[in-house]
Amino acid sequence: MPHIHLEYSDNLQPFDARPVLEALNRAFFASGYVNSALDIKSRAVCQQVYVVGLEQDHKQAYMHIKVSLLTGRSIAIQKEISALLLKVLQENVTVPVGLSIQMCVEMLEMNKETYSKQIVE
Repeated sequence: MPHIHLEYSDNLQPFDARPVLEALNRAFFASGYVNSALDIKSRAVCQQVYVVGLEQDHKQAYMHIKVSLLTGRSIAIQKEISALLLKVLQENVTVPVGLSIQMCVEMLEMNKETYSKQIVE
């Protein structure tokens, strides 16, 4: 735990998500809110069908991070994590000329009592 889901609009192409995911993972681990770097799982999905605003505008792009955490962290800690990951995103994404990118981070809580995990080797 945690899980980081990065969704982004396809008008950001070419975009290599792997270095951004690695930077997010490193920053999250360095924050001290994760016991093991191996607990952080991140992935990215390029969205090909999307609309920003009321109609398709290819000059508008977005990047949306969803962070799933087990319950138990205070709102203050969640805000700190959210701000940290937004800063990392801003520092690691080059805005293509002619585009405006909406970058956001959403914090989600997963119920600790119902979350299951098993490491299989």
